[in-house]
Amino acid sequence: MGFFQDVQDFNALSVCDLLTAREQFHFQLAHKKNVVGTAIGRYRIRKSDPPPAKAELAQQKSPAVRKTKRTLENSEVRDYSWPAILVFVDKWLSFTELHDPNDAIPRAIYLPDGRRVPICVIESGAAERAADDDQIRAFPGSLIGGGFPLICDVQNRSHMATVGCLVTDGHRTYAMTNKHVCGEPGQVVSALAAGNKKPIGTSASIGLGRVGFQEIYPGWPGKNVYVHADIGLIDIDDLNAWSTQVYGVGEIGRLLDIDISNLSLHLIGCPVRAYGAAGGDMRGEICALFYRFKEIGGFEYVSDLLIGPRKNLPLGTRPGDSGALWMVDDPKAPEDKMCLGLQWGGQVFDAAPGGKSSTFALATFLSTTCNVLDVDLVRGWNVDNPDYWGAVGHYGIANIAVNALKSPKLAKLMGANLENISYQVGDITKKNMQGLSTRDFVPLADVPDMVWKVGPHKRGGMKAPEHANHFADMDRKLSPGLADGATLLEICKKSKNVAVGVWQKYYDAVKKQYPKQEESRGLLPFRVWQIYKQMVAFAAAGNVEKFVCAAGILSHYVGDSCQPLHISYLFNGDPDRPVKGTVRGKNGAQEGLVSAGTGVHSAYEDDMIDRHVTDVMAGVAKRVKAAKLATPVKGGYGAACAVVGLMQQTFEKIKPMAIVDAYIAVESEKPAQRADALWASFGETTMDVMADGCMCLALLWESAWAEGNGNSKIKSLEVIEPGELAKIYQDPQFLPTMTLDTISKVL
Repeated sequence: MGFFQDVQDFNALSVCDLLTAREQFHFQLAHKKNVVGTAIGRYRIRKSDPPPAKAELAQQKSPAVRKTKRTLENSEVRDYSWPAILVFVDKWLSFTELHDPNDAIPRAIYLPDGRRVPICVIESGAAERAADDDQIRAFPGSLIGGGFPLICDVQNRSHMATVGCLVTDGHRTYAMTNKHVCGEPGQVVSALAAGNKKPIGTSASIGLGRVGFQEIYPGWPGKNVYVHADIGLIDIDDLNAWSTQVYGVGEIGRLLDIDISNLSLHLIGCPVRAYGAAGGDMRGEICALFYRFKEIGGFEYVSDLLIGPRKNLPLGTRPGDSGALWMVDDPKAPEDKMCLGLQWGGQVFDAAPGGKSSTFALATFLSTTCNVLDVDLVRGWNVDNPDYWGAVGHYGIANIAVNALKSPKLAKLMGANLENISYQVGDITKKNMQGLSTRDFVPLADVPDMVWKVGPHKRGGMKAPEHANHFADMDRKLSPGLADGATLLEICKKSKNVAVGVWQKYYDAVKKQYPKQEESRGLLPFRVWQIYKQMVAFAAAGNVEKFVCAAGILSHYVGDSCQPLHISYLFNGDPDRPVKGTVRGKNGAQEGLVSAGTGVHSAYEDDMIDRHVTDVMAGVAKRVKAAKLATPVKGGYGAACAVVGLMQQTFEKIKPMAIVDAYIAVESEKPAQRADALWASFGETTMDVMADGCMCLALLWESAWAEGNGNSKIKSLEVIEPGELAKIYQDPQFLPTMTLDTISKVL
């Protein structure tokens, strides 16, 4: 008997089927009194509804009419949700509440061949977006990229949007954003970086406003329908000031090519992410396709994508986010970050009384935009912006050093402020490090990288003096050498040579003998000397806030001291073995000669550590637990000598050339495979040198505490308000950045 039941497999309905049904019934829907918009997608199930029985699911019957309303807030797409037309109404009404029965929305409509297409009614109460509030986040002053705020002054008002990505027509490169912000061709557009507004280019003559639906999707129903795109391009003045990365996200993935041959409802529920100049890090999911949001003069306007909140978390998009690039955020392949769409606007849906309104993003497929404008996505240069350097190693060393302290009062103070300095061990992950520099407070161990190198103050930028404080190339061999050796490693075996004058003489000779190579005039041990001296003074003055702030920041430089590629001229490959590669200069990216093994620095220090962070934390902690603190040092000079000793010890345990050679052997492999290969060769010794760094840091903390008589001078051992610490480290005069040629005056 069951063979002749009227059962239809709704999952067989395609995107084209849904569009055909909506097109056929659109005027009837649009003219019903409380309908505010339509889209296609999958049937949304109330979160309170239990899963259906197997028999009910097999029959795929549309659910019976319910008295409880369905909203975007109280419903979700489940794995068994079937294709449907989504009809948004401003108020949920039962049949008996309707003044005119003709305003009732049917449970399904029929295609000409008799197939039913379900309708999912959703109360949305679509509201107007809030006016721009100009609350744009702080951005670094180094390279500009996706996610940065754009400003265009028109009629004495500033219009703001977000940089999406870079594209090229083969001759020139453009920044892609929204047309309504770019304005007419030739309009000057500025970016906001380090708190300053600076012109970055002019609005290009090519852009995209609205496009006929059937021009983009030939063969699909959509007469008198426009796809709203609102895409503008900025003709960039100086490419050297730009990165292809998206701020707070990092390198972007490939373009996800979408057309009528592969566009399906599998996109519904797809997790996506973007970084907006106003909203910051935004995480959401695709809720619907082809959201029909307005009708003017007999023409309908649709948005390719309607993006909403994910897992009850607000999307957080705000005015100023228009132009943001939305990428796939697949938890199974987080590194892919395939580029999906460009946001052009937002929609606010009113919530039920007592609830919160939800904001949704409206976006256009990026592949559509690139195809119509005849441009290609650019993914390739200036990808070493320090905002995306790994922070796992620095926080790991700081965390474990706190647990290595022996002085009871100091251990209590630093333990109370552990999360001001670092993170709990279980939270030290690459995921938690994403977008650190965008946060109001950055835990102290990575302030030098995530604030001082990129932050909105005078220290920012890779070419600023702060950069040289993080390294000291000690192994470049001079011929002839100096009196006490040919390298700093040899010269500093005599502690008297841990002196600024000796290091200046060495680096002057390096520059003379290797004139074609970039000068590496690092001063890492002297930076430690400077900070240690201040820690003693802060302890003696009873200034617990500045002592903790300086101690936490000191951990960053000690962490650099036990990383072999921070103490070698081989820091990013072997410059004595030039190979063909991509050279970036004033004329942009072009073929040239680069150091063999270019890329080894991030592969070893970031990728390898990040991928094996659990093993690293456990292995380093085990080594530190079995170690003993050395004899306390005295004075900044003693601290500098201790760090030089750490650097020499690191170099003995891991030869930088060995890392470079190992990287070259696996350079063509995928990042994960490279990281695993490096771990197999250097995992154990890396944990050894990191443990050495932990013990050196704990020794310096203990020594400064004792020398400044912290036991009696510092009264409070409680947690410090993070905001107070942020005020301290944001001050350029706190532990001021010096160069090798100027640091003597503060030692």
